[in-house]
Order: sequence, then C-alpha cells, then structure tokens
Amino acid sequence: MKFIVSIIGLLLLSGCATGYQAYTWSGGYKDKVLGENHYYIEYLGNGTTSPETVNTFWTTRANELCPNGYTEVTSELGKNNSFAGGTSGVSFNHPWKKAEIKCS
Repeated sequence: MKFIVSIIGLLLLSGCATGYQAYTWSGGYKDKVLGENHYYIEYLGNGTTSPETVNTFWTTRANELCPNGYTEVTSELGKNNSFAGGTSGVSFNHPWKKAEIKCS
C-alpha cells in the first residue's frame, strides 16, 4: 500500500510547474559565462509553467548574477511544443527565455 501511495505522490509532483531551480529534466535555468560580467542565461519551463513565471525566474537568475543591475544585449522568448500520444493526444507548450546580458 505504501508503494502505491508513493507512486501516486510522485506522479502528482511530476505534473507541477517548474519552480526556480538549476536546470533538471523538468526545466530550470542554465547560464554560461561569456566574459567578465557577461552572461548568457536560459530559463526553460515545463508544460504547466506560464510564460510570465519563466520571465520572472529568468529575471531572478539575472539579478543573482548581476546584483547591481544588467543590460540585455539580446533577448528571445518562445515555446517548444511537445505531444503526448494516446487516445486523446495532448499538446504541451514549454515556454522559455534566452538572453545575453552584461552587468552594470
């Protein structure tokens, strides 16, 4: 019985929106140092993460890397689509934001 409850709990948790975190299978941030005070940041959401939340989490990461402010050199917003087969066939949008920044 405990095993079944554990499996159900894991399934419920896996359906949640991506929280603020480093990148994992369910989304999160990735960043790369391009130079001194110069970064490329990506934030990838999952199928239940709103574009607004992705933007907020991207901004949180940018502020961690550049606590005195930053300028976005390039910026892209978008979404990847995926499809879950089966009898109904459900499509999911996975929003993301990618941008290059320079710290002030």
